[in-house]
Amino acid sequence: MTRTRLPSDSLGACRGFADSNTNLVPIFPRDDERQRLRGVVFDVTSKVEAMRMYRDLHGLAKDAIADGRVAEFLDGLDERARTSFDAGPRFKDFAETWYTTCSKDGGLREATVISDRQTLDNHLLDAFGTEYLRDIGPREVDAYKATKRKEKHQYGTGYSPKTINSHLAVLHRIFEKAIEYGIADKNPVTKKSWMRPDRTAEEARAWWTPEEESNAIGVLTSSWRDKETRKYLALTTQIVVGLRFSELRALEKRDLDLQAPGLWIRRSVSRTKVSTPKNRKARFHVISRDLAEELRRWMLTTDGQLLFADPRGADKFLTNKVLNGWYTKLAEGAGVRWITSHGARHTAGSSYAVMGAGQKVIASLLGHADTAATERYTHVGGGATAVLVEARWARLRSR
Repeated sequence: MTRTRLPSDSLGACRGFADSNTNLVPIFPRDDERQRLRGVVFDVTSKVEAMRMYRDLHGLAKDAIADGRVAEFLDGLDERARTSFDAGPRFKDFAETWYTTCSKDGGLREATVISDRQTLDNHLLDAFGTEYLRDIGPREVDAYKATKRKEKHQYGTGYSPKTINSHLAVLHRIFEKAIEYGIADKNPVTKKSWMRPDRTAEEARAWWTPEEESNAIGVLTSSWRDKETRKYLALTTQIVVGLRFSELRALEKRDLDLQAPGLWIRRSVSRTKVSTPKNRKARFHVISRDLAEELRRWMLTTDGQLLFADPRGADKFLTNKVLNGWYTKLAEGAGVRWITSHGARHTAGSSYAVMGAGQKVIASLLGHADTAATERYTHVGGGATAVLVEARWARLRSR
């Protein structure tokens, strides 16, 4: 049996093209090229049958050219192509299945699941939703990138390479699963698809220099320690330890080790679910004995198990909005640049780097899986962790 692309009736599906002499030149593509061309694949038993089907199509094509119905003719071929053989699932259908089974119910972190849903709803489904998986290739991916670089959104015009790469990462994961299921042959997101991140001046980043950090700690110590104890300890702990916000709000009183002294970081609360830290590993961070004693006294005056509960109640997790509001007030009082709670994490990494800590030590302190991530948190550029922490604390309190 010979497999070829030929018509079966008046709107057959062998894809050809008309030249200047109205001759229809047939194309017989390989199977891996089918999705790139118009047409329906038919199984024929002989060359005689194939030529007869081709002659029928040739006649129809000539009539379409003569009557000025070329576009209608080709549209008919497209429709026949879609209904005459299994084109596979459309992107929107497979993406929804992937989200349910591989993201939502795939044991991923809550923040990742939410991000996947938002990326699909706000970006990928609009761009690729009605397309068949087999029709999405590197060309379509490049077109998507070009569109996003010019697209208007609530913060301005054009998405950054970093944001677009995050979209491509989701698209890549979807196609990897489609390949695993035997639905797709290749992943359109190739090594060449990723965009190079924008390079910005480090001074533009929201982090504090050692001088700004000392000014902020000075205000916390002199003005907030007694009157705003909760705020003082929460901000001081995050600035000194460099905790992620999700880790800070998940700290419990039992995580304070008074013997070492230090804090165990073994939980994370991104939205509502309690899980492990981002790198899925617990870590121990040495803190100064002064700070440990202040935390011990604070624990004795508060209810519940959370070390830094939200002002709404002892069982309520601290919100990022509340914490960032505290940073805004602190920045105004200290006369320094405003930073977010994540900026405090960058500040900690940079401060340790100024003191001479190596990338591996800082990666350990910040809970990074590797030093590649740490490089983004050290805006300059070993020793025992305990020595570094105590030395930094002494410098901050030397005012």
